[in-house]
Amino acid sequence: MLVLWRTRSYAPPAQALSTAPTRYTEPLAALPSTPRVPSACFVFITRTMSLTKVRRTMFDIEQRFNARFHYPYVFLSELEFSAEFQLKVRSIASSNVTFALITHNWATSSNSTHINGNSNALGFHNMVRYWAHPFATHSALSTYTRVWRLEPGSHFPCDFATDPFRRMHNLKLQYAFAISLASPAPTIWFHALDFLRHSSHLLSASNSMAWLSPSSNNSTVCQFLTNSELVDLRFIRSPSYTALFERMDQKLTLSHNQWSKDDDVAVRSLAVALLLDASQVAWLDDSAYTHDLLSNCPADPELQKRCHCDPSESSHLLPMSCSARWTTAPRSLHIDPLDLL
Repeated sequence: MLVLWRTRSYAPPAQALSTAPTRYTEPLAALPSTPRVPSACFVFITRTMSLTKVRRTMFDIEQRFNARFHYPYVFLSELEFSAEFQLKVRSIASSNVTFALITHNWATSSNSTHINGNSNALGFHNMVRYWAHPFATHSALSTYTRVWRLEPGSHFPCDFATDPFRRMHNLKLQYAFAISLASPAPTIWFHALDFLRHSSHLLSASNSMAWLSPSSNNSTVCQFLTNSELVDLRFIRSPSYTALFERMDQKLTLSHNQWSKDDDVAVRSLAVALLLDASQVAWLDDSAYTHDLLSNCPADPELQKRCHCDPSESSHLLPMSCSARWTTAPRSLHIDPLDLL
């Protein structure tokens, strides 16, 4: 039996319309715009299999930010990207896209056949090591001085009122982070103490070690998460950072025969806290970012007009977060390098 459904239009009562919340409808193009910072780009280290996650993240960053600035993208992988991957990525980008193969310094010789032949696990461990330092020397990034790492599947739920690259340029920042957390001190931390004993002359007098190591016995350390960060490549390529990475690389390779999850986080956090002045580092507290269960959501009422995240669920409010402490005590972050030895 054929059933025909009758449909009719419905108009809400006039009173409901008058009491509805005001919506912020000003177009994105009306936000303040400044000239694009030269020699800056987005970076993905990923594989073809992550296409859907990559496109989701790119869609967000284009809609929320890059449609106004048109920063280029650089995609790096140890495997060739498929033609479909390249086509669908370019269809979203509002700017130039470079796809490059990682052919140098992807893995140490000692771990080339490790992890029981599991290529996915091996690829992840190699990626952790690669992001800790070697990526900065890839020829595809040779013309860039600042990069913004994008993690496939990450989400940007707010419009960017300002350009983070411009903030780095104007304030002469070397590093900017979205989320930081306290965690038990990793093995690599104790390798870093050995580096300090031999290279104390490289440490910044205005370091942020007091922020990095809030516990007196070094049992807990604060770390910058590297899945969303802005980095000055001149810092990563510097002799002091390279020396720290090479020492950590040597120690990890000898002790574990591989790099483990979050070792790149530890290396980056140690390098930033030890080698940079605290004034060269910033928390992107006005930018919204979500990845897995962690998020940064600004509470500013004006910024919230362009958001769909809940400030009460921002990770910086968690007991293990270190982000808020960065801004509450910026002048008391450093430790005399001699006190660390």
